Amino acid sequence: MKEKPIAKFKLSFKRMYLVVMAYAIPGFLLVVIADAAVCGVENMNFSGTLITVLGTIIGMAVIAVALVALVVLVPYYKVSVYKDRIGCRDFWGFYREQKWSEAENVRPFTYLFGLKVAILQSRSNNIWIPMFLTDMNGFRTLVSELASPDSALAEYLTQNEQQEIDT
Repeated sequence: MKEKPIAKFKLSFKRMYLVVMAYAIPGFLLVVIADAAVCGVENMNFSGTLITVLGTIIGMAVIAVALVALVVLVPYYKVSVYKDRIGCRDFWGFYREQKWSEAENVRPFTYLFGLKVAILQSRSNNIWIPMFLTDMNGFRTLVSELASPDSALAEYLTQNEQQEIDT
C-alpha cells in the first residue's frame, strides 16, 4: 500500500487567473486601439468593423481557452509532501518524487509575470515546484520541519520568503 502524503498543496487559481487577465485585457484593448488608429474612428467601414468584431471574438475565445486550461491545471498540479520526500510534476507534466537528501540545487524560473517556479534538481530528475500555492506559508513551514536545515529547498524557501517581505 502506498504511503499517504502528510499534506498536499494545490496551485492558487486566483494568482494564475490574474496573470492570464493581465495579458488578455491589454491584448484585447491593443487590437481595438490599433484598428481605430488604422481606420480612424470616423472612417470605420464594414470591413474595419468586421475585423474588430472578429478580433474581439478570437480574443474572447483565447481567454476562454486559457481559463478552461486553468480550471484543468489547478487540480492536476499538486505538490505532495511526505516525511522523507517531496512529489510534484516535472516540466513535461509527469509526477516525480525526490527525497530530501537527493536535492542538490534549486533554480528559480519565472513562467510569466508573477508565476515563479523552483526547479528542484537532483542527479535522477528535476521537479518543478510552483511558488504560487494556495497555502504557501504552510508549505514553507512543513518543508522547514521535514527537510534538513541545510537542504537546498529549505534554504531557497527561506530566501524567497525574505525577498517577498522586502518587496
